[in-house]
Amino acid sequence: MATDIRSKVAAAVLLELSKADRTKRWLSDRTGIPYSTLDRKLRAHVDLSFTELFSIAEALGVEPWRLTPEAFMPAQPAVAS
Repeated sequence: MATDIRSKVAAAVLLELSKADRTKRWLSDRTGIPYSTLDRKLRAHVDLSFTELFSIAEALGVEPWRLTPEAFMPAQPAVAS
């Protein structure tokens, strides 16, 4: 289970990194996460912390929940009828 979540988080970060047309090196420089550490985490070998995810979201200009599994996404408001 933890490995699946780790993989989903890493994939979400890589997707947003790709959308921003940025590299892991750029992200490492912007967040202060050492490149070798960031690389291991984005290959889903090690978990990203909430602090790291927040720093990554800030660097990429996205909401932090976009980098997390669906269970952390905000609920959709009910549509009034």
